[in-house]
Amino acid sequence: MKNKIAIASAFLAASSFSMGEIVVNDFLSFEGFVDSSYSHTDTDSDNPSENGSENSFEVDQVEISWLFNFDTVTAQIDLQYEGDSLIPTGEDGELVEQAFVNYALANGDVITAGRYASMLGFEAFEPTGLYQYSTAYNASGLPGYAQGVKYTRESDTSFFGISIQDEAFAGQFFAPGKGAIGGNGNNPADDGSYAVELAYAQDLGNGIAVFLGGAYEDGDALGDTYIINAYTTYETGAWLFAAEVNFGNSENGRFNAFGETGADVDVLSGLLMANYAYNDTASVTARVSYEEVDDGLAGAAESMKYTLAHNKALADNLALIVELSVGELDVDNNANDADVLELAVELLFTF
Repeated sequence: MKNKIAIASAFLAASSFSMGEIVVNDFLSFEGFVDSSYSHTDTDSDNPSENGSENSFEVDQVEISWLFNFDTVTAQIDLQYEGDSLIPTGEDGELVEQAFVNYALANGDVITAGRYASMLGFEAFEPTGLYQYSTAYNASGLPGYAQGVKYTRESDTSFFGISIQDEAFAGQFFAPGKGAIGGNGNNPADDGSYAVELAYAQDLGNGIAVFLGGAYEDGDALGDTYIINAYTTYETGAWLFAAEVNFGNSENGRFNAFGETGADVDVLSGLLMANYAYNDTASVTARVSYEEVDDGLAGAAESMKYTLAHNKALADNLALIVELSVGELDVDNNANDADVLELAVELLFTF
């Protein structure tokens, strides 16, 4: 479902960029990608220890998806390596990202069980679904992956999903990642007793589609957490426009980022994006994103990020992405206000 209503977007439809599924036999196939990049970052902070320039060249992520097909029963196992990006979570960089089984019922109904991605959020979790190098948010509050049981119904013009999970927000860490601004990885340990996620998308015709969803987690010890996510897309010719807003609250500090220390935390984030595919193999993307986190004690922290990216399909399975982004971080009662300039060049190989 991730980025479901924008799957026929201007770039993805016109760029000739693809993930080619390699078929082993009638029951087994696999696909994946290798994501590597070079980035240069300049930071100008009120805190002198945070100032400076940094150059980085690394393999950001390698993923292989094993796909099993037994008619009405299908399954998927995603194995990935993310290097240093998982260090704040205590992982060693190698993990099973997803592992789930689908049972297809009639009329487009599907039952899914296992570990799978959240249905919320306009931006895809994987670089193969992004329009640029970096993601929009550092502290959006949107869930990631969870274990549970999910029911979905899909037609040509609509999608509905409900997921019952053991947790939705536990394990989130707002540490700096691809293009992130600030972040301290603050996240108290409070396993949820249960969580529920809902999602609904509708194609309204004339290139307009809308999405509304949310997630709620009942915390065992420290309190509950919820997030509401809504976005809309408009596609006309070679243009794709998107607008998104997220807002939520956590009574146990799930959304802490940028140095806040309080338990009761409000989060507000959103983006505006325009993508133009100017020929069959290339597109330009402009994006503005905003985030605000308020813990009621240390005050609010907010950031703005401005992104311009060029995406070029060098071949059916190879893309080159060049991005320039400027970020502004403003932290109340804190000497860590900062301006961040980043230039990144990404090479994305899919198979």
